Amino acid sequence: MCYVSEMCGRISTAGISADSLKAHFDIDGEFPFTLGYNIAPTLQIPAIIEQDNRRKLEPFRWGLIPHWARDKNIMATAFNARAESVVHKPLFRESIKSKRCLVLASGFYEWQVHCGKKQPYYIYRADKRPLAFAGLWDVWEDDVTGEAIESCTIITTSATHQMIQIHERMPVVLECESYDTWLDPEFNETDVLQNILIAPKDDVLEMYPVSSYVINSRNDGEECIERL
Repeated sequence: MCYVSEMCGRISTAGISADSLKAHFDIDGEFPFTLGYNIAPTLQIPAIIEQDNRRKLEPFRWGLIPHWARDKNIMATAFNARAESVVHKPLFRESIKSKRCLVLASGFYEWQVHCGKKQPYYIYRADKRPLAFAGLWDVWEDDVTGEAIESCTIITTSATHQMIQIHERMPVVLECESYDTWLDPEFNETDVLQNILIAPKDDVLEMYPVSSYVINSRNDGEECIERL
């Protein structure tokens, strides 16, 4: 399996620690998911949701399956949502109202295309904090088997001046002042929510080129993030 996405299609969670979860998100540092350097869509990724006035860390399948979907295979194509249309697009417009999450990562990968060749870059927060991507989630159940799948998507926006040299899109990186509003399932003022999504901060991220080892999502380990 090999993904080279048009948006955000590969992340790393290997640098997330229990201490960082407690310090930056006010949740206990238990890990109900597997840490990895090279996670692709349809695999499990960690996300924070708020239920009953309590923040919880949960594992979600990466690729949103709306509860009303007939086919769970839609997951493979719904791993990103565009900030500009997420409020209106049928696939996401129910989740944006009450099922929002913070998708956690230590970094993500993007590919710069030059002369027909793709150069992967590893991107992370300059302050070394975990990344908190704006995300949406839902729970889908199979009518026949009763199988329940919790899934999520990462929202993307236009790239900042840092990222534009690599790619025109980037995941929405939320800052701590937006966490409460974004996670509150009772808050449904979509104009406010959309303003949060389309105003990314510059100078938050750093990046460097890595080897083509990361292109194959079966590859994992520190070699994925080694600087060229």
